[in-house]
Amino acid sequence: MSGPLTCPRCSAETRPPGLWSDAWVCPVHGEVRPLHPPVVASQESLRALAQETTVPLWMPWPLPPGWVLSGVRTAGDAHSGTVATVLACSGPNPLPSGGTDDRQADLLLVAETPGVGLGAHLAGLADVDPGYAFEQGPPHLKLTADGHPAPLWTVATDGLVAYVGEASGVWLWVLVWPQSAAAVLLESFELVDLRGTGRAVEAVLEVPYGALSPRLAG
Repeated sequence: MSGPLTCPRCSAETRPPGLWSDAWVCPVHGEVRPLHPPVVASQESLRALAQETTVPLWMPWPLPPGWVLSGVRTAGDAHSGTVATVLACSGPNPLPSGGTDDRQADLLLVAETPGVGLGAHLAGLADVDPGYAFEQGPPHLKLTADGHPAPLWTVATDGLVAYVGEASGVWLWVLVWPQSAAAVLLESFELVDLRGTGRAVEAVLEVPYGALSPRLAG
C-alpha cells in the first residue's frame, strides 16, 4: 500500500528532507523518523522486512487458534534505517461478552528504539516513551521473546490493554483490542524475531495471512 509518510507520534503528514535539512519534519513534533504506510502481511513482505530492519520483528509462535497475520508497518528513513516495526495479528476473541462488537480481536506487537513514539501513539497515549509507568512494581505479564524472559508492565489506556517492556535492547509494546481479548496473551506461544533462522523461518512459511487490520492506522 502506498501513501504519504506520517509522524509516528500523531499521524500528521510529514515534510520530506530539503535543501537545509536531511530530516523528515512533523508540523507538530518537529524532526521525526517517518512512519510508512501499512503493508499486507505475506511471506514476501515479512522476509523483505526481516532482512533490512535493525530492530526485532516480533510474531507470536505458534499463532493462537484461528488467528492470522494482518499487516505490518515500519518507521525510519535512509539515514536511521528501520527504527520501529509493528506486526498485527487478528482473530477470534477468546472471551467475547456476547455482543457483536467484540468477537473480533486484534494484537499489535511493536518494537522500537527509544524516542520514536509509535507504540505510545498506537496505544492512544501522548507520551513518547513509557516514562514513569515503566517498571513500577513487579511485572504484570511475562512473555518469552527470542528465548529470553520479557517482563511487561501495564500502561493506562482506554479501550484496549497495553503492556510495555524491553526485549533485545529496544522497547516492546503489546497492544490488544478489545480489553477482554487480553486473555489471548495466556495462550501457549512465545515471540519469535523474524530476523532469525530456524523457528522464525518455519513460522513465516506456515502462518496464515489475512486482510489489513484497521488498528495499524493508530
